[in-house]
Amino acid sequence: MLFLRLVLGSIFIVCCLTTLTNGATLAKDEVEALKRIGKTLGKNGWNFGSDPCSQHDSWVDQSTRYYANNVTCDCSFNSSTICHVVRIVLKAQNLSGTLPPNLNSLPFLQEIYFSQ
Repeated sequence: MLFLRLVLGSIFIVCCLTTLTNGATLAKDEVEALKRIGKTLGKNGWNFGSDPCSQHDSWVDQSTRYYANNVTCDCSFNSSTICHVVRIVLKAQNLSGTLPPNLNSLPFLQEIYFSQ
């Protein structure tokens, strides 16, 4: 029962975020920060041809229980015209190295989760 509530709650949140992102884009300095973070971690597959807050497959993918490639944004800033990254979840991607110093370039980041 708890699992069902979590799934339904997640679907609701995604629908709300998708609605909020219509017309809103990620701040350009945060896009550059994500590029540097991806390079530092050896993260491949992020498609910077689409806005990281667009919910495009390269930014939100949880195809299995153990794998996650999620960048979550809050697009309620500046009358819903600007988005900011609030969460990054990268699981089961065999990333190596240290935490990128560019994380401090994401001032609204509230949660990060990296795991093997």
